[in-house]
Amino acid sequence: MRFSQFSLLGLLVGVHATPLEQRQNANPTVTINNGQVIGTVTGVSNQPSLPPIKAYLGIPYAKPPTGSRRFAPPEPATPWSSPLRAQQLPPACLQQFANEKTKQYFNNPTLPPPAESEDCLYLNVFAPTSASPTRTKAVMFWLYGGNNQFGTASLAFYNGSSLAANEDVVVVAINYRTNMFGFSNSPQVPRGQQNSAFLDQRLALQWVQQNIKQFGGDPARVTIFGESAGGYDVKQLLANPPSPLPFRAAIMQSQNQASAGVGLVSYNQVASNFGCSTAPSVIDCLRQVPATAIQAYITEESLSFPDVTEDGTSVGKQALPNILSGQFANVPVLIGTNNNEASVFLDLFGLNTGSTTPATLNATLAQYGFEGISDSTIQTFYPNLANAGFKLIDRIVTDLLFTCSTKTLADAIKLSGRPIWRYWYEGVFPNLSLFPNAGAWHSSEIPSAWGTYPASGATRTQIALSKYMQGVWAGFAKNPSRGIPWPRLGSNNGRELGVLGGEGAPSGEETRPLIEKDAPCAVFSPLLIAAGQAY
Repeated sequence: MRFSQFSLLGLLVGVHATPLEQRQNANPTVTINNGQVIGTVTGVSNQPSLPPIKAYLGIPYAKPPTGSRRFAPPEPATPWSSPLRAQQLPPACLQQFANEKTKQYFNNPTLPPPAESEDCLYLNVFAPTSASPTRTKAVMFWLYGGNNQFGTASLAFYNGSSLAANEDVVVVAINYRTNMFGFSNSPQVPRGQQNSAFLDQRLALQWVQQNIKQFGGDPARVTIFGESAGGYDVKQLLANPPSPLPFRAAIMQSQNQASAGVGLVSYNQVASNFGCSTAPSVIDCLRQVPATAIQAYITEESLSFPDVTEDGTSVGKQALPNILSGQFANVPVLIGTNNNEASVFLDLFGLNTGSTTPATLNATLAQYGFEGISDSTIQTFYPNLANAGFKLIDRIVTDLLFTCSTKTLADAIKLSGRPIWRYWYEGVFPNLSLFPNAGAWHSSEIPSAWGTYPASGATRTQIALSKYMQGVWAGFAKNPSRGIPWPRLGSNNGRELGVLGGEGAPSGEETRPLIEKDAPCAVFSPLLIAAGQAY
């Protein structure tokens, strides 16, 4: 990845206040339910002209999920008697990357990866200096992506300083468990407690309700937002909402459907490997195994740990039936996808070659239960790409796995009467390019929406688009009933797709007809259902 190490390092560390700022705002302190928290004042490294903000890094919201608490629901953090110095980014939860290239693309590229620990249930808060318990701001609560197998709030791209300084909002980014540690699939975990990762997220939302006012956030004005698996997790919060509802709006970036999985098979394989299969309590035996040993084994064996459906708390049979029946959170929604979602995954699968053909693609899709894409489908929907190799494959997989699942979900929400808007991201910038033909790849919209683009090589168009998108995202959080600058679904005769960073408005938004992007879904949506993809 071609990023400026210097500029991203500033985002990662986050603390570089000038001497004057240090004298005026040194060590902001708040008192929450658990005790005193001492933060720091930070500027915005890639936008030095912005005012400083207050950052509180690594606040525990739960007890360490270690020992007997491994695979169990999170427990609220223990109070502390001495002031907590919340001035360093917390360690990531234990990560499971499919391969080194995946880690290279998604885990602080060009920078040292965040430290990892099983003791990882911490969160970061970024607030404008003007925020206080008597001058509260809207809150944006972030859930990261990573296939629910990896991810952390400590990545440079999730530094909330720019959003706080530019848009006068409070940003909360949390860590939560992933892979086996977040979705053990153990039959010994009681119903309602299986998806500990989702329970982490819900406990963190409770923490926000109880404590965010002390940082200057308004607990009645919380918007949840997430990307990729984080967008999927937002969907599960919408479809299986906590009560009382701890948010009033939601943003889903590149959300996807989840495959029903082989989690129990994976769990049993881990138990067998560590000699726990015949133990009196398999789960207690596994709780004695060093966490890093489990991490190494599940990574080496490429084991899958999807969320457990019908857990009685956080996941129903699927999200879509709840949404279609209207049994989900009654909040405004912003949802969208990127123009080249699939490019990075095709590259990771070794399909970014000149020899890639529809036949090659169909052979790969068959491994995941999808029927083939016919020549007639290609000629009907992609006539200009029929001989375009990688561009054709990228377009097909993007539509199959992202465009059409998002259309299905958005249409269901629209039919229920909830206000919903759709976006489509097309921004492509050299200082964020993974490889020459990556395009607007999966997660490339994050630096634009957060203002965490690298300063080195940033173009005027890139800076302007980021400023615009930060305004859209934060404006929605501040006043979701007012909505988004382009028409909501069902309000403008199908001309309702807000295209961000496209040729018509490279530094802003151009509204286009939905059918320009959705036409292939007449064929692809049934394929998703036939393949057993859960919404």
